[in-house]
Amino acid sequence: MDSLKDFKGRHLSKNLFILASGPSLANYDLSPLSRRITMGLNRSFMAYPNSYYHCVFDHRLFDLYKEELDRARVLFTLEDRPHGIPLKYLGARGFSWDLESGIYSGYTISYFALQVAVYMGFERIFFLGLDLKLLEDKTHFFGHDYHSKNHDQTEFPKMLDSFNLIAPTLKERGIQVYNCCESSKLECFPYISFEDALKY
Repeated sequence: MDSLKDFKGRHLSKNLFILASGPSLANYDLSPLSRRITMGLNRSFMAYPNSYYHCVFDHRLFDLYKEELDRARVLFTLEDRPHGIPLKYLGARGFSWDLESGIYSGYTISYFALQVAVYMGFERIFFLGLDLKLLEDKTHFFGHDYHSKNHDQTEFPKMLDSFNLIAPTLKERGIQVYNCCESSKLECFPYISFEDALKY
């Protein structure tokens, strides 16, 4: 099994597609990603089961989806989880440039994944399904999760703050982060259509 330090700079100057779990993920034909490097988050395997990398830190998902997560080729998670490459939890606020020291949650697995992607050296990072808002009765691309029903008032504002704070620094360092959801509340990363993202 690879150790964490083996991933440092592994994909210098490459592109990465990160699959979040927002309602808009259901709108994409994800089949072209078979020729791209992808990182799945939480339950994204329900929409696209072939991501090479995967990130989960919610204990509940390890219980609910044991078989699916056991099949993940490379899984990044936090310490004290059943399996995967463990990262030390440093808190909610901050951004880790060296994962061997630990990682921050930013209140969302998408922020966790962003730090992993930066550590691996990706130059362009495209988020799919990072809506940070509810869509009618849908909390996720697969439907409704009652644990997330109040996120508009509770979690989403904190997530937005985390991304808004780090976005200028990422840009200064030449790391290009894009959001492929046109209606997302996350505006600190420029919008690009999925079709145009695939042209890189």
